[in-house]
Amino acid sequence: MRDIFLSFLMIAILFVGNAIHVSAQQQQQVIKVTDALKPLPQGSSLLQGYIGQKLDSCIQNSIVKKDYQLYIQPFALHSDDKGEFNEFQGEFWGKWFTSLALAYNYQPTDTLRQIMDAAVLELMKTLGKDGRLSSYSQDFGDWDIWGRKYALLGLIAYHVQTGNKETLTSACRALDNLISVAGPGKRKLTETGLSLLEGLPSSSILEPVALIYQLTGNQKYLDFARYLVSLWSEPNQYTQKGMRLIEDAIDNVDPLKISTPKGYEQMSCFEGLCELYRATGDKYYLNAVVNYAKKVLEKEIMIVGSGSSCELWCDGANRQTELLEMPMETCVTVTWIKLCYQLLRLTGDPMWADEMEITLYNSLLGAMVANGNWWAYFSPLIGERMPSPLQVPSCQTSCCVANGPRGLLTVPQWSVMEGGNGPVINIYTSGKWKYCLPSGNELELIQKTNYPKTDQIEITIEQKKSTFYTISLRIPSWSKKTKIQINDDTISCTGSGYFKLAREWKNGDKIKLTLDLRGRILTAPGDKNQLAIMRGPIVLALDNRFIKEENKNLWLFTDQFIWKHDKGWNIDYVLLPSVSDYFKEFYIDLKPIDDYSDNVWMAFEVPFLYRPTHFVNHKKISLVLCDYASVGNLYSESNLFRVWIPQPMFMNDIFPRNSWHLLTDTKERAKVPTLETKHQ
Repeated sequence: MRDIFLSFLMIAILFVGNAIHVSAQQQQQVIKVTDALKPLPQGSSLLQGYIGQKLDSCIQNSIVKKDYQLYIQPFALHSDDKGEFNEFQGEFWGKWFTSLALAYNYQPTDTLRQIMDAAVLELMKTLGKDGRLSSYSQDFGDWDIWGRKYALLGLIAYHVQTGNKETLTSACRALDNLISVAGPGKRKLTETGLSLLEGLPSSSILEPVALIYQLTGNQKYLDFARYLVSLWSEPNQYTQKGMRLIEDAIDNVDPLKISTPKGYEQMSCFEGLCELYRATGDKYYLNAVVNYAKKVLEKEIMIVGSGSSCELWCDGANRQTELLEMPMETCVTVTWIKLCYQLLRLTGDPMWADEMEITLYNSLLGAMVANGNWWAYFSPLIGERMPSPLQVPSCQTSCCVANGPRGLLTVPQWSVMEGGNGPVINIYTSGKWKYCLPSGNELELIQKTNYPKTDQIEITIEQKKSTFYTISLRIPSWSKKTKIQINDDTISCTGSGYFKLAREWKNGDKIKLTLDLRGRILTAPGDKNQLAIMRGPIVLALDNRFIKEENKNLWLFTDQFIWKHDKGWNIDYVLLPSVSDYFKEFYIDLKPIDDYSDNVWMAFEVPFLYRPTHFVNHKKISLVLCDYASVGNLYSESNLFRVWIPQPMFMNDIFPRNSWHLLTDTKERAKVPTLETKHQ
């Protein structure tokens, strides 16, 4: 308690000492674009069930129990360019703190507030007299600007969540210092950092620059943001043609061929462009981001909602059936969710919520270990899972372990959002959401469901008086047979997107939504002879805990297969369809299995065809498949899995072994660390 008291006392002294500077920085906020969909106010959401449990585990074990003092030291010691240390320790405080701020937005508890207050104070102590905020002793080290970006994002997040003006002042001072060494006529940020990344990491500082302009209205910050974007189009010492991020996005160039194809950093620049669009209203910026994100979805995002190989774009949609090196970096997964969230807010297009749901339930939660204290660095579609190595021992973390929570903790913000005429429901999970209408009337949405295990969702409206407004339900693109009932009335629903229910709602009204959870067969974009199964947003996969390896071939028994009967021989047999009969999506019967394993969220019996010869002894047999986030979750060399199913599948050769060597460049297989804590 004494440490907490001293921390608050020091913050108060700091406020008084800088009061003049605070008032000088205060200007009118500038946002030219109103989001189509907005997150609900702080503390409005309570998610329960599977997602709620994952959020709670993440907050407690990936955030609260982390020793943030380790993340302060690089700024206090300026140690990132000193030989014995790693060169990107500067990113960890900002990644951890922005996750903490999201956790506080979701659960504004005293415990989280005390951690936030102490952690932001410790960072602010490291600002130089000139405002310099860096983990490097000299400007423009390989990851210097990248680390400054994350530190600025953390300071901004604290200001947004608490209203604290001194933190915004500190962010402005730090940005002023950067402009003094990297503004027009100074060192070009596109010529800083690792040359092979062509300035992408440094350029991503556009995001906090645009945010600080939005918060202060100070023209010099907008000028610097526009100057930085102009550098993207100029040739420089790293690239003769220039980065050309916006021009190539507008021209629908494949992400693999834009600048250098480092997926995480590339998307981070487009996140900044979203904030610059909000600040200016220049649709050229938004069009570039939308084009870019759609191209990423088309060319790079794999079935479980992420992409990359060796952290680079790789034409992943077409190559996802291969045994890729270092596939689907968790930092890419997180940044894809964050970019989709930006576009959902800006455009109101539910396709981005559809994509986030798939990413959430598959690649993101598949990367988090069960207790939430650690994350995978890479997530394959075949082979085995391996936790992230302890990439930076001095900080007891890795880039992906620090980043994973930032993706998961966006979920409360887009679960239910504020639309133009009422609440917009994007996530179906048990929970409660408080909502205030423009008229001032308050209501609460209460969901009861076991979705996506089961197909029914019940939403109850609690409010004091009857009011006319619209509730928008997201109908996913895969739900072809959707049922909606309000109280005892059935509502006709066809198609996908937001289904708007506009009426006078009264206390106790109930919406019953049934989504189409038939098993869907998807054909691999790059190999029509490889199939995979999805049920709603969930990708199913084979796990060797539940599969017997034996010398036989099996075929997925889809609705393309038809039994025939020969009376003369008295036999039943199946003639194979041609590969050309497979189309983008068709269906398969799935039988749910309850309580199959303590380590598995959901499992299903899936029909396969065994055909040892042309017409004789054809049999329909079942194999157990489970959800992608559960397969391989023992994090063991012996726990193997696969998503894409070749036709036919030779059952004695379905799981590659020792594939952990493709997930790391170290000689030893990483282990999940024990859950330890050190805080104040």
